[in-house]
Amino acid sequence: MSGVAPFVVGVTGGIGSGKSTFCRLLEEAHGCPLLDADRLGHEALQPGSTVFEAVLARFGDEIRGASGAISRPALGALVFSDPAALSDLNALVHPWILERIESRLAALKVSGYAGIVLLDAALLFDWLHRYRPDGIVLVVASLDARLERLERRGMDREEALRRIESQTMFKWAAVDPTDAPAAGPTSAGGNPVPVDWVIENSGSRADLVRRSREVWLEIERRAARQHDLEDTR
Repeated sequence: MSGVAPFVVGVTGGIGSGKSTFCRLLEEAHGCPLLDADRLGHEALQPGSTVFEAVLARFGDEIRGASGAISRPALGALVFSDPAALSDLNALVHPWILERIESRLAALKVSGYAGIVLLDAALLFDWLHRYRPDGIVLVVASLDARLERLERRGMDREEALRRIESQTMFKWAAVDPTDAPAAGPTSAGGNPVPVDWVIENSGSRADLVRRSREVWLEIERRAARQHDLEDTR
């Protein structure tokens, strides 16, 4: 089994959907490795990284905080109101994040780990041209539920709506997840997106716990089938 790669499950969803809560539930219940793309994004913006210098060159010293580090609130205020600026930021940060993800997955394989790995990534669909996980979970919630969660984090309603609107891939789910087409989720442009499991998370934490248990069993079965196929090659 040492030559078998880990089974990677990408978990995605719009801001406030609860995708990170879903990931933490599985990590705590099953002890599986969790790669957090947002955390890697934080690392990318730390002083000393090549991304740090490139972001400063693109957006200027106005995004520097008092300590000299990049102020994420200041940067967010710039990019979440300007699609072109957000695109520029993603073009600088995403390759760095993907390199770290690929490196950590390679290290897990070398170590002999062949279990399930979770990849928490809001913009996973933007990366599919370069990296496609073995399975994809999409977490969705109603607009009211997402706004309530974001406001509990201290974000005002206007900023929360701006963040939600900036994630165009999830606009179909921004009003009511039950509006999703019968054939499955689609992008804002109407194109189908490759989703294996959809988690509707407008309800209680207990509802999410129950659903996470159900999906985990399905993920385990899928991973076992894939590993059996790899062992026969």
